[in-house]
Amino acid sequence: MEDVLEAVEMSHESLTRLLADAATDAVLVSGAMCIYRVLPILFWRAPSGLYEDVTRSGMWFPETLPNRMREVLEALREVIDPERSEDAPEEIGELYSMASEMVLRFFADGMELNDWSDWCSTLGLDIHQQFDSLLSEGNETTAAVFIPAGTIPDLSPLEGLEISDQISTLVRLGSSDPEVRHSVLEIAEQGNLRTRTALGQVTRFI
Repeated sequence: MEDVLEAVEMSHESLTRLLADAATDAVLVSGAMCIYRVLPILFWRAPSGLYEDVTRSGMWFPETLPNRMREVLEALREVIDPERSEDAPEEIGELYSMASEMVLRFFADGMELNDWSDWCSTLGLDIHQQFDSLLSEGNETTAAVFIPAGTIPDLSPLEGLEISDQISTLVRLGSSDPEVRHSVLEIAEQGNLRTRTALGQVTRFI
């Protein structure tokens, strides 16, 4: 599997191609793992116990997730509280709105599964790019970055980790090995910790 991943370029083009070629179940799980990685944002100052309810053992197993996707996302929809976003600092409110949109778009009329997963992918990358921007602003030693006109900027650090997670998830979901497919949850858990850490750092700056 590592050899396969090494052969894949970590880029938006590779991600777009993998999403377009993925089977329906892989598309669903990929979108769900994007949400799992940003769960700490959705549970910003949420009542105690709610996080444990929606992350209980087995709930996010990729083997069974496609058949219970609506149940999982309905539970998350119940957690979303616009007032928490309004009461939060502006920087957190923007992150909260993007994470909420990842869940809410699943229930939009006429939303195709591929389109929903693509939205989750895009919003997940946007969230990590926003984290990088906020953390850069909070670090007084960070020098300004100038991007020449007509060039495409490199991925920001956390955005780069997120796109790597998304690509690795799709590649692993395409494996015939059940253990490899199951490993996407471990990737999502590491991403979840990354989000929790970044969120904690941002709150110290605002």
